[in-house]
Amino acid sequence: MKYIPITFIFIFLVNNIIANEFKDYIFEDFASSKLGTIKISENEKFSTYNSEGMWKDSEGDYGTEFCSGYVKEFNKNVSLEVYCETKNQDGDIFWNSRIRSSEKGGGIGKIKFLNGTGKYKKYIGLECPYGIVYQTDHAWFKAKCKIKN
Repeated sequence: MKYIPITFIFIFLVNNIIANEFKDYIFEDFASSKLGTIKISENEKFSTYNSEGMWKDSEGDYGTEFCSGYVKEFNKNVSLEVYCETKNQDGDIFWNSRIRSSEKGGGIGKIKFLNGTGKYKKYIGLECPYGIVYQTDHAWFKAKCKIKN
């Protein structure tokens, strides 16, 4: 019985150590996009995707971004693969991919950091969930990652 309080203290300390080892990294961008679309049938379309926008993150960085990729639409379901070059205010750059399969108009996908310069080298290989919402040709994007402190 005397080991139960010690066990709870141990579990509490381990949870605090693990919680303090990681922090949230939040990346948000706001972009305008253009599609070049081929309508294959009433229910199927293929589009090239290009966007330009601005971004900010939870580390206090901000900058510009250019993205390019493709979008396949079939029966209101969308699958896409987009690659982005993202530059911060100091000239550091990271490249990422964004992959998603969801309904048209937005959804949840995965961002992966493919390469980076300067401070972004430490993010290479990092994969995080993201959400995106579209309104005509504008997009609001937000990714939330867990990174080591």
